[in-house]
Amino acid sequence: MPCLRLATLAALVPLAAAGRSAGAGAGATGQSAGAPSPPAAPSPAPICTGEYADFLSAMSAATRAFEASPRAAYTYCLRTTAVYEHVAYGRDGELKRRWVRHVRHGTAFAYQVRGSEVYLATNEHVVEHPAVTESDGQIEGVPAGARKVRETVRIVASEADEDDPGRPALEPVLADEALDLAILKTRQPLQVMPYRLGRSAALRVGNAVQVRGYPLGAFAAANTGRVIGVAQPDRERGWSHEDFAIDAPLNAGNSGSPVFAVSCRTGELELVGIYHAGYKDAQALNVVVSVDQLREALVELRVPRRDPGPRPDRESLVAAVRAAPTPFLMPFGDRTVRVEADAAGVRFALLDREWPLTSSTAVTVAAAGDLSRPAALLLAPQPEPAACGAVDEALRDPVQRLYDALFRQLAAVLAVRDLEERAAGADGRARLATASAAVRARRGEQRELLEAVDFQAEEVALRPRAPAGPPAGSLPASVPSSAMRDR
Repeated sequence: MPCLRLATLAALVPLAAAGRSAGAGAGATGQSAGAPSPPAAPSPAPICTGEYADFLSAMSAATRAFEASPRAAYTYCLRTTAVYEHVAYGRDGELKRRWVRHVRHGTAFAYQVRGSEVYLATNEHVVEHPAVTESDGQIEGVPAGARKVRETVRIVASEADEDDPGRPALEPVLADEALDLAILKTRQPLQVMPYRLGRSAALRVGNAVQVRGYPLGAFAAANTGRVIGVAQPDRERGWSHEDFAIDAPLNAGNSGSPVFAVSCRTGELELVGIYHAGYKDAQALNVVVSVDQLREALVELRVPRRDPGPRPDRESLVAAVRAAPTPFLMPFGDRTVRVEADAAGVRFALLDREWPLTSSTAVTVAAAGDLSRPAALLLAPQPEPAACGAVDEALRDPVQRLYDALFRQLAAVLAVRDLEERAAGADGRARLATASAAVRARRGEQRELLEAVDFQAEEVALRPRAPAGPPAGSLPASVPSSAMRDR
């Protein structure tokens, strides 16, 4: 055990030095007074250097005693229960409603008291279910298209604990997906961690860490390990923060566990992060959200403000397409869109599902002059485009939402391509990964928009408004009919 060897060496060296001094004073070495002294033994390396210790043996006696006592019960097993409503038609054509319950477990820790309320911290993904499921596998056992109707978070003894509806639920304070942080509060009397918030920026590879949580939701446990990587951008899923990596053996159920390091100055534990994810197909390879990013939320109980950056106007986006190599293609849902721009305006052509085997388009939306709304629409197999003012009212709203979504996608794709040209270093690659993930995250919404337009197009015939407006099928002068047809 390295810790024991160092501690033993540190204890023995002063005794050896004292023995040499005493022996020399009594002439025990047999050397004359004028003889040179033997070289001094090298001083042992200190156990604790820097801000945080590399060995848990640097922990103070009082902290060690507290951690070994029943009073160190400041972590709690959470049970989050979500109820989803799923609506579908049965074989008899009648509308059926089904309610599906999903349960997950994780860890939270109490970290402060304000008045009569105790505040707990955990991961956002432990206590938040999606409002609507987009796919069958998103939430185990819950079909796609189900809507969340109720969600409760309670403290339980373990995942085997029976449900008790009379047990008070925790009240949500804030939840932030980017930081994977959630804060809850309760009036229940809970043991609160006695340690201060540390400085994750001061961590270095090799520092010792201690993690307290509920592995597999089974029982309270303390695990130890070391920091094996620092300053790692995390842009997976909807996350956007900085992690550090540790080799402590953690499991599902540990999500939300507090991660501590030993202060070299005081010998006390300090909170340096919250464990939130592990690598698949890997052992003891886990990532922790650095506490420096969480400080504002933990202390001031508010999500840190983020600069969304400049929002390009639509004229700028059209100008960027004009300057880009042609054809300009971009993904949209499960399809591909060809974007064409000239001095007259912009044209979005949704290519057929068989593209690139065929070059035909399913939907084409064009605008000229005023880019806030589409001016013309062509739906296959219609031979001629129609002015959007001539479209049935039931179709107008889906087309407008589709048009707006196409511009949002164009802005996101241009941002990705700009970052791709300038990405350098880990931070640049992380920003590129975040932007790419944002594009992919819209697929479900985009598919729904296309389905809405397809459905309405089948149900509603294009017809002119009466009596005002241009003649049926007429287009603004700036959008010639020939420009709407496939080229």
